Amino acid sequence: MKLSPGSAIVRLAMFTGFGRTCGRQKLVNVVLSGLAKEVQFIREQRDLTLEVVCDRPGWQESKLSRMENGLQCISAADLASLLVIYEVRRQERQTLLHLVERQDDHGRWVRDWQTNLLPRLEPDAISLVSAETAVIPGLVQTGDYIRAVFTAGNVPPEQVEPRAQARSARQIILTRDKPPKLDMIVDEAALRRVFGSPEVMARQLRSLMAAAKLPNVRLWVVPFGRAGKVGLYSPFYLMNFPKNDAVVYLEIMGSGIYLEDAEKIGRFRHQAAELGKDARLLAQFSRLFSRMEAIDLGLGLFMAQKMARWKAF
Repeated sequence: MKLSPGSAIVRLAMFTGFGRTCGRQKLVNVVLSGLAKEVQFIREQRDLTLEVVCDRPGWQESKLSRMENGLQCISAADLASLLVIYEVRRQERQTLLHLVERQDDHGRWVRDWQTNLLPRLEPDAISLVSAETAVIPGLVQTGDYIRAVFTAGNVPPEQVEPRAQARSARQIILTRDKPPKLDMIVDEAALRRVFGSPEVMARQLRSLMAAAKLPNVRLWVVPFGRAGKVGLYSPFYLMNFPKNDAVVYLEIMGSGIYLEDAEKIGRFRHQAAELGKDARLLAQFSRLFSRMEAIDLGLGLFMAQKMARWKAF
């Protein structure tokens, strides 16, 4: 598949090679790396050192270290031993044991937002491409905008706030030391679609513009007249890692699909390249942003005045 080198997004998307070897030529995929991160996360939650954990089964510390870093496959027996030490029971135990059975599978479907792999994967990424058709990319959403999106998406009321907090917590990676590069490819319609209220949207647009000024972030807008021609009809999130690893995340009605098959990832990279040919950088849309903010704020004040008059009667 040949990609044009003309666009910065094309250059960002062009990575080759997939996976590392583990044990007897097993691919270290998102299922395995997700399991490794889960095991490490649980140990750190328990505030246990490698030495303390490895003393129980009589392991060398290097063995558990290799497991947690995805350099050694985790057997069902080894995982069972760790879960006893960590006192992991019931559903969480079954979920982790199921991952052991799928270590050779390409990809993972996560149905529970609480087991989302994104907070585990993103910190290790060196570059990200977020293509959105209907909403502002999650890594730059404001709290009020996030809540409005979840509410519109029929997320159960009791889950809205914890899910909003979880999404907001992920945004720290953009301003940390050595942050990943982020290219946001956004359909112009997403900039005009109001979630929550005109005031919420105006604040979101200002926040989006501020994020786009970070040295590691670029905002690309696909104009109305081009979105249909370049096929921007499905959002996707491409994460690139060291050693040429990559994962694509697709969110569907609260569930998430993680893809790592080379052919499938190639398609999304090609799609990013095609979008890059027709997208426009933020500077070319600065007047549009200013005009939209003014309209949204003016509409918000107008509606507030109308509501005040209605309540007076």
